[in-house]
Amino acid sequence: MLKIISKRNCKVSDHEFTVSSIHIHPIKSLRPISVQSAKLTHLGLEGDRLLMITRPSASSNQHRFLTQRQCPALATINCSLPTQVTQSDENGNTVTKTVIKLSSDEQNDRILIDVTPQSLAKYPVRYHAGIWDEIVQVVDVGDKAASFIQAIISNEEDNYDDVRVVALLPEDKRRVDEKYCPNAVKDMFLRVPRVSLTDGFPILIASEESLTALNERLRKKKKDVLPMSRFRPNIVIKGALKPFDEDEWKAIQIGENGPIFHVVKGCPRCKQSCTDQLTGEKYDEPLETLKEFRALGKDPEAVYFAQNALVQPGCEGMEIQVGDVVKVLTRGDPVWDLDSVVQE
Repeated sequence: MLKIISKRNCKVSDHEFTVSSIHIHPIKSLRPISVQSAKLTHLGLEGDRLLMITRPSASSNQHRFLTQRQCPALATINCSLPTQVTQSDENGNTVTKTVIKLSSDEQNDRILIDVTPQSLAKYPVRYHAGIWDEIVQVVDVGDKAASFIQAIISNEEDNYDDVRVVALLPEDKRRVDEKYCPNAVKDMFLRVPRVSLTDGFPILIASEESLTALNERLRKKKKDVLPMSRFRPNIVIKGALKPFDEDEWKAIQIGENGPIFHVVKGCPRCKQSCTDQLTGEKYDEPLETLKEFRALGKDPEAVYFAQNALVQPGCEGMEIQVGDVVKVLTRGDPVWDLDSVVQE
């Protein structure tokens, strides 16, 4: 039985919600994949944000992550979940590899990126790459992947012929910011959770009721309603008591005797939320309307939608599914702008 540690003596809610959708983003800022179920690993949802796009920094010898904020056309590129395939190596031996497939609506070509751990260790080109204020060690996964991305985004205003596709090196144990970590998410050595190539946290949770409230405001302004994909959540929940009820959640459990998630920080939204996640077209919404009622922190320009969460240790290997019951175990005051992390 998983033990919940909370600093607040909050009443456990008898109200039950359900998971309405689950989304995985194998490559940061490319199109997400909707799944019916997902397994948890020590990094979050299995397969989420294993790779990202970088380009050389103009001000240093490092690389810098590239997202839809700078290059909206990334939203038009598809990537698959990591899949095992059987191939023959150069010696004719049969080998099993884990690959991610890249494809695009605009191109007939598709390529496979080998992300097998042994292969990542053998790729020769390494960089230090910046993700916001962090520097991580990454490995370049090769020219084919880079050329594929470059060909699709070459029509952007900027010149993106220098972009690369990279993976986090296994030995780089990137961890979340400790100041957001309750004791319940630390391991027996008091270490905070590791994270993949997300902006800062492994899981983003939103409710359908929050999107409905936003869309009602857009309708009143005679504007188009927006899909949840604009906010790129991992887990979407329906049946919340009120819009933005997730702001007050501190610990939730998904499924009967399922994994426990600790909600730690609101997610400030950037202009990426104004990019259509199918076409890459840019708009003014939802930021314009969110500024009217979701500028909740110290910075009046920062607006919030969805909540970042961490997985309690001991939940690795567990699975969540669409339709699972969600129980709010503890509630408390939301956390907004102790940091500037946003979700890409």
